[in-house]
Amino acid sequence: MTSHLPLVRIRTDHGSEFENSQLLKFCEEFCARFQSDPKESHLFVVKKVIKYVSRTFEFGLLYTYDTCVNLVGYSDADWAGCSDGRKSTSGRVFYVSNNLVAWYSKKQKSISLSIAEAEYVVAGSCCTQLLWMRQMLEDYGFAQSCFLIYCDNMSGIDISKNPVQHSRTKYIYIRHHFIRDLVEDKILSLEFVPSEKQQADILTKALDFQKHVTLR
Repeated sequence: MTSHLPLVRIRTDHGSEFENSQLLKFCEEFCARFQSDPKESHLFVVKKVIKYVSRTFEFGLLYTYDTCVNLVGYSDADWAGCSDGRKSTSGRVFYVSNNLVAWYSKKQKSISLSIAEAEYVVAGSCCTQLLWMRQMLEDYGFAQSCFLIYCDNMSGIDISKNPVQHSRTKYIYIRHHFIRDLVEDKILSLEFVPSEKQQADILTKALDFQKHVTLR
């Protein structure tokens, strides 16, 4: 599964049309892991997803006419959530102002040795997407200042602000550390958000009923 702009129908003042794709991204990514050798249990899960779609077809995204074009991202990771390989699942959500424009759910390629590393890795990949969106908006004449990424792990935030290598970060690949340069150059601000307000949480793991209803 790769990052993509959502194929949604926009709700307008003249009518309401919806698409229910954002809530299904994690289910899609999770089921795709078993498509090469599916079992009956996987088919059962897919049927449940189809039933959910049929019962929530009226759900969708509302895009507002907002002149503000500030970029905001939410990054989250479910550390070692894959029971097969103990790899983490990354979730990213992107907003332009108050409008949700893109989302992403994918199993990380390498095993993270700590939750701080898993969160730091997904925050770094979140930066690459926001930098591309920032450049695209500037090409259309919308100047961008410092963009925000919200993360619910303080250790990952501290790593991005601390240029000194120590035991917690020496095993993290060098390519993930470019996020420090963005913070130092004031291109990026990595801020803390409580887990209950983490918008990307729904893209990393199965949630309990109440939190699912809140985030959807």
